[in-house]
Amino acid sequence: MSNPRIFHLNFVGDVMLGRLVDQLFPQHVDNPSESRLVASFVSRNPHLRNYSPASPWGSTLPLFHAADLNLINLETSVTVHNVPWPHKAFNYRMHPANVAALKEARIDYASLANNHTLDFSTEGLIETVWTLRKARIAFAGAGETTDEAFRPAVLCLPRRQFRHSASNGERDQTSAQGATTGHSSKYSNSSVGECPEHTIHVYSAADHPRDWASVPTFHFVDYTAKTFRRLKSLLTPSSSSSSSSSGEGKGKENEKAPPSLKIFSVHWGPNYAWHPHGSTIRSLAHFLIDECGVDIVHGHSSHHIQGVERYKNKLIIYGCGDFVDDYALNKEFRNDLGAVWRVVVREGEGESSSSGSHSFVSRLHDSRGKKGEKGTGLELVRLEIFPTRCDQFQAMLLDREDRDHVWVREKITTLSADLGTKVRQELGEEGQIVVDLEG
Repeated sequence: MSNPRIFHLNFVGDVMLGRLVDQLFPQHVDNPSESRLVASFVSRNPHLRNYSPASPWGSTLPLFHAADLNLINLETSVTVHNVPWPHKAFNYRMHPANVAALKEARIDYASLANNHTLDFSTEGLIETVWTLRKARIAFAGAGETTDEAFRPAVLCLPRRQFRHSASNGERDQTSAQGATTGHSSKYSNSSVGECPEHTIHVYSAADHPRDWASVPTFHFVDYTAKTFRRLKSLLTPSSSSSSSSSGEGKGKENEKAPPSLKIFSVHWGPNYAWHPHGSTIRSLAHFLIDECGVDIVHGHSSHHIQGVERYKNKLIIYGCGDFVDDYALNKEFRNDLGAVWRVVVREGEGESSSSGSHSFVSRLHDSRGKKGEKGTGLELVRLEIFPTRCDQFQAMLLDREDRDHVWVREKITTLSADLGTKVRQELGEEGQIVVDLEG
């Protein structure tokens, strides 16, 4: 019998391609003050005159091209709408043409539940949504309707095979992505067809800003019992069918086969805090795994890396850190240092699983197919962390000898140990930090 297949899923934190990053692209939103600032910066760094859709990803681009799926938090609106959300300190936007940068890195999924999606009002959010749909990049966490904001994005493994857009701007009428989303007359973010093999569901939510809790097309969560009940109803097939105007019960999987993998992408917690709060953030993360069948919690928002937790053979990334942006440096928390967080998953092996027990997803699928057949679950094998540094609006992989690589490794090792999770002492063959997730 052949060995089960292995898949690589890349996760990164905040991808902020607005403001000064947007101004570096040939086509950008109209903002004279930002344009003057960028012009001054480029005069001192002439190489930035050639900034292209590939530039934000720097030397990390091969990692994205080699992955089976790529998932990010898109920390900006994508719009030319000029009216910002009132009384907000920072309002980010990028020109819709620059979604080409996401296509360049073969991004499959962009989380829209964060504190910048509505920076240019609901009109800006709608243009963001339409731009991602046109690019065939799946999203969740915000949308045109409440249902669209609360239901999961649907991705396929293996990724559906489409033509990739060329860097020179060639039009691509199909898609490079693993999403099943398509160009229906209503531009629905729902699935337009079943995945041939593995289906991945990705939900998204944010715990701030609180002002947006009243926006029905934004998936806001807090840490109340009401939110926990709603999340369980939303994510589990056995929950009651009750619903509410806030989205309770929408997007449930009751009438469909369960996914091979369930991911929850969440923008949570305060900026610049090393440890996730126990009674709120950690409690929610454990609840998502214990009660909602989530396999991977993809956390972001802190602006710097945090520890990871292996919890019941599932994975919680509490803070991916910033990936690419134009932010000022915080020397204590090193918000210029992030990572590509590569999760290695393997097709389930049924009763012969090396973990010795069945995961939630594997148990659900045992009755639907044998190993290798459609419906077989996916098991987490390990997390591989590739440290990066944002340098002049580009994400650059760090060499294992770089002192910043050492800093990231030591910080993740210490913070993860505080969460009861061990990081391998030795690095991987590519210089990556490794956390085993099975056994």
